[in-house]
Amino acid sequence: WPEFICFLRSSAMHGLIHVIFRGFVVDKFGESAWKEILKIAGIEDESTLFEMKHYDDSLTMAAVKIGADVAGAPLDAALELFGSYFVDYAAGAGFIRLLRSLGPDLHQLLSNLNILHHNVERDLPAAVFPIFEVSQVEWINDYKYRFRMDYASSRAGLGPLLKGALHQATNKLFNSTLEISELSAEALRKMSFLPSAEASHELHWNLTVTINQEKPDFDATPSTTATSAPSAAEASFSFFDFHSALASAWCCCAQSQNDEIMVTVPTQPVVQEDWVNDVKMVLAEKRSRIEGVTATYPSSSDGKHQYFSMNAMDRIRVGATLFRACSADLVSSPWTDLPEMEKTEFFWGAYTKLDNFYAISKDWLVESQTMNGQMKFHKKGKIRFLSQSWGIPKEWDDLMGAGSYAEAKAAEICCVAKDIAARELGSTSRWKEVHFWVDKCCIPQGDQELTGWCVNLLEEYIIFCDGLVVLVPWTYFTRLWCVYEWVCFLLCHDPMDIEICADPFVRESTLPLFIDAIGNFKLSSCQCFREADRPILYNKVEKYYKSIDSFEKFLKFTAIALFVRCTAQRRSAKAVSALEPWRYLAERQGFSALADRISEMMQKLPEWREGAVKSATGGGTNDVQTAVLQQVEEWFKAKMVPMIVQMRKESATESGLKFIEELRKAAKEVVFQENACEPIEEADL
Repeated sequence: WPEFICFLRSSAMHGLIHVIFRGFVVDKFGESAWKEILKIAGIEDESTLFEMKHYDDSLTMAAVKIGADVAGAPLDAALELFGSYFVDYAAGAGFIRLLRSLGPDLHQLLSNLNILHHNVERDLPAAVFPIFEVSQVEWINDYKYRFRMDYASSRAGLGPLLKGALHQATNKLFNSTLEISELSAEALRKMSFLPSAEASHELHWNLTVTINQEKPDFDATPSTTATSAPSAAEASFSFFDFHSALASAWCCCAQSQNDEIMVTVPTQPVVQEDWVNDVKMVLAEKRSRIEGVTATYPSSSDGKHQYFSMNAMDRIRVGATLFRACSADLVSSPWTDLPEMEKTEFFWGAYTKLDNFYAISKDWLVESQTMNGQMKFHKKGKIRFLSQSWGIPKEWDDLMGAGSYAEAKAAEICCVAKDIAARELGSTSRWKEVHFWVDKCCIPQGDQELTGWCVNLLEEYIIFCDGLVVLVPWTYFTRLWCVYEWVCFLLCHDPMDIEICADPFVRESTLPLFIDAIGNFKLSSCQCFREADRPILYNKVEKYYKSIDSFEKFLKFTAIALFVRCTAQRRSAKAVSALEPWRYLAERQGFSALADRISEMMQKLPEWREGAVKSATGGGTNDVQTAVLQQVEEWFKAKMVPMIVQMRKESATESGLKFIEELRKAAKEVVFQENACEPIEEADL
């Protein structure tokens, strides 16, 4: 009691945890118990406790201690009860969809919790998350399996809370029952665990899951929230608030002066009502400008597109005329905002490419007269080329759980937009100001003539962009457009400017599919939605690469190297062992120097993490992860990028590299923006 009173009178935690705690007390012990708590704490207006903002770190243990005192129960029993209640509350409040998206069973859910934590860190940089690791599954029979779970946290005493949450999550999410047993002292002595400097309190449990054979009614999810919780508070909290409460109660929270209130800001409608007339006028103007550039060029007599008869400067001018961008909020959404997620899920889920999607993009290079009277295109700001595969992987539902492919893409784009906003705009809260080139809305899909121009202008578009963001399911390397976008960007830009979005896709169950897709990559096996595009892309490969074999070798080499970088950036106690499949793949492909570099990374990664823990100035997981990320990036730039540049020289034709340089110089002449379109140094090519 004294601890909780002190907690209430000082700074507090996130407001939603108060709502959950009130529900816990009222549902389990009655309204009178809650009123008694308020009375002893000297709080007359309980609404002051329910603001959706960050508070102090003390609530979790204080709450369960109060519950234990009121019920006359042992502390461990109260903790387990509250863990179970927390899962019930999450499900009753509508968050069960996100939890199920982490995997189709308990084993995969726990395997992917570190990924979820990595995403939540973007919005809760002061949170300190535990680390979950699981062993391989051992099936006892068709309905029963077991595995070992290793848990490490910087906070002691949460074992019973975790136990209650696991039991209830297994039941509610997967219609199964769970048995938990601690590893014996003898078993622990026989096993070696990688020490974690971030999380010194460990639990090692054997989990046995029995799948109920009766089909559950998942739609009938009764709410177990407080029957008399304040309606205003319940109605106003968002998914950000739930994550904040989760970070507060489940993990712990380091003090931060920069914590912000999490609010949901609705976006503008995806398509304005008068989009038809607007698009017609825009396309007519663009067609007129293109005709002005191409008027001096003869019409093609051999069936080739007029693009191929133009010089670099005029190609850049046509490309600048057609180049568009869309803001991150129109094509992405946090998992935390369900209404907006539905809007962006429609964008990513719809196969039909209509002109109405073109209406949500805007011109990003605007022609205007400079002070010296020249006509140039002004670039509005930085922009990323978004490369992704539209087709839903056929194994998606079996391997990835209940979350849809469209949802995963929308949420991951939001995550990378927050990373970019933090680096370049100073705050993740400005993620909606980040812009992307997305084919679906930046190409006028209903205009065959202009679409033909856009297809041929891929190199120019990539030169205009400042980075490549890759949404990479395991089927990515089977799509012809995807693999060409990948290698084209690496032909034009620094490899450091590629960001692989792997968190929603690379899991223990899908990693073999990635290894197989890259290791057995063949250009001839790649699929193309429109077969008419295949000869266009093959001609590009022939122009820029010495041979198809050179193209394939460059793709494999860079894919392995960049996945190593991505894997090293992920927070996991198994980060080192996670690099081994990539090292082995490099060795198997004959990239011995690359395999040696990966071995070097495997040796250095534990040292970097240990050093980051010791030197981090803040107490949050994000501080440690940021320090590790910096080490990974510096090492990759110094050791891996030169190897990629050398492979580029060996794979590309001299004429192709020369033409790319001509395009870059033309872009610098035609497009105006400080620090934009700087040419690649000749030595790098």
